[in-house]
Amino acid sequence: MSRRLVPFLLLAACGPAAREADDILPPTQDATIIPISDSSSLDDSQVYAHSGTTLFRVDAATFQPVMIGVMTGLGTQSLTDLAVDKNNHMVGITLDKLYNIDPTTAQVTLVKNLTGAAKGQTSLSFVPSDLNDPNSTDILVAANDQGDVFQIDTVTGDATMIGSYGTASLGKVISSGDLIGVRGLGIFATVDVGTEPNDYLATIDPVTWQATPLPNPTGFNNIFGLGFWAGTIYGFVDDKTDHTGKIITIDPHSGVGTVVDPGPVEWFGAGVTTNAPIIF
Repeated sequence: MSRRLVPFLLLAACGPAAREADDILPPTQDATIIPISDSSSLDDSQVYAHSGTTLFRVDAATFQPVMIGVMTGLGTQSLTDLAVDKNNHMVGITLDKLYNIDPTTAQVTLVKNLTGAAKGQTSLSFVPSDLNDPNSTDILVAANDQGDVFQIDTVTGDATMIGSYGTASLGKVISSGDLIGVRGLGIFATVDVGTEPNDYLATIDPVTWQATPLPNPTGFNNIFGLGFWAGTIYGFVDDKTDHTGKIITIDPHSGVGTVVDPGPVEWFGAGVTTNAPIIF
């Protein structure tokens, strides 16, 4: 078995309105998507992604999105991101609400109306409280388009600022789309740096939340979702000009992205269990 370690990975170059404005689009009906009941190559991947209203799981063997279902119950809003803890418990946010999501049916249940700093977040992930302890609890965190990082209480919906992405040599670092945290691996985020038009992948310090961008930009903008599975980092791109999307992989050393699935889904966010395997 080959062994590929990623040196250090957790939905924003978009402001809150950027994803919300596209929610008027109906769920994709004519996409070349593998129905979950017909997927012969279905693996055990727990990488999830979504459009504004529809939940998918990504087959790590084929890079194909597997449609789980339409997330009924969101009202007129769209889901801006989701997060998955070590027990595969999934939550998601709109601009002002926190939901529980059933990862097998896509059914959503309102947890709490968000208030204060928790409102308007478009980046969300569970992160292990101790990245090296398999028994540690997970905390829910979000990053915004000012580079601020918050912990969100999954019961009350309250947000507490816990750090900032800070600055790099090219300028201020802010969230461009997503972040993920995996035990034994670390924390990564997609970020905007200064005036560079394309997103960077950055490693995140789990104490200060300072971001360190990788050497090169990814070559893509609007990477609104991140995922990871067995040595591969996934990015989910929203091509706003034609309302389609791309699934890309991102090199954990250079930071450069490569398209693996140019599909019809306009990706709004993504997430992965904090217990994702880190090697093949």
